[in-house]
Amino acid sequence: MFDCKAIKKFKPKRRENIQVKNFISLDFLPNCIHNVYVRIIGKLKLQGFWRKHRQARKPLEKWVQVVEQSQWDNWSNVKSTFGSADLVKMKTGNFVVFNIGGNKYRLITTVNFKGQIVIVDVVLTHPEYDRGKWKG
Repeated sequence: MFDCKAIKKFKPKRRENIQVKNFISLDFLPNCIHNVYVRIIGKLKLQGFWRKHRQARKPLEKWVQVVEQSQWDNWSNVKSTFGSADLVKMKTGNFVVFNIGGNKYRLITTVNFKGQIVIVDVVLTHPEYDRGKWKG
């Protein structure tokens, strides 16, 4: 069984222009003791984004607040919390894409429902998202 304390100590390396296809496997997470509320891994990516795009700060902070008070057991829970969220299925895995700040920004995440964990993969402006480079 995987030691869940390692997740709390996990600090992703700070990289720019990370492509989604390079992210870690979440296969080990279902063996962990379940969190009561959703935990977010990758808040530094959010902070780095809002330093470049100052208007994104408040909407991203609000997203964090809502997510950390949520309990998501399945996709329908996410959809009921964020009606504009999309589930994007790709060869590299399933991603949840959130519209942030009145559809000005896109937040691409990986969600592990059993572990109640959301990993921030990448934050983009809407035009950057439309170019599709995040798909790798």
